[in-house]
Amino acid sequence: MSESDEFLSDEDNGLDPNIRAELRKSRERAREAETAKAELEALKRDLAFTKAGVPETGVGALLRKAYDGDTDPDAIRKAAEEYGITGASHQEQNGELDEVREELERHRNIAGATGTNQSGPSKEQELLAAIQGAANKDELMAVIDSLGNDAGLFSPAMR
Repeated sequence: MSESDEFLSDEDNGLDPNIRAELRKSRERAREAETAKAELEALKRDLAFTKAGVPETGVGALLRKAYDGDTDPDAIRKAAEEYGITGASHQEQNGELDEVREELERHRNIAGATGTNQSGPSKEQELLAAIQGAANKDELMAVIDSLGNDAGLFSPAMR
């Protein structure tokens, strides 16, 4: 029995019941504080992994569970790169993204050269944007009169 447990026993050891009750409350608060401290440490650790760019799923989840080193994001990032979780895989993804962008640019150039470039907003999108920018009824009708025909929207005066 620890020192604090002997004061909390139900035996009558001469302590006032109010004192025993306060000791019980104090011990409960200490347990709650320990639980809160453990939760805080877990959240700090999770944040460090997130800052280091370690994913929450797949092998990233395994590293999050198994890692036992410093919780500094740089140290975690270094460990993740050693296991191939970040770093090279991101470079490969960026390389693939660059290839996709290059291919998209080639398609745009071809479409522009043949006169079939559809990369801008459609007539309907232009009309909707202009309608949203109209401040009053007169401006709205002017927008419909000027852009509505191309988008298939006609004002009563145009019929």
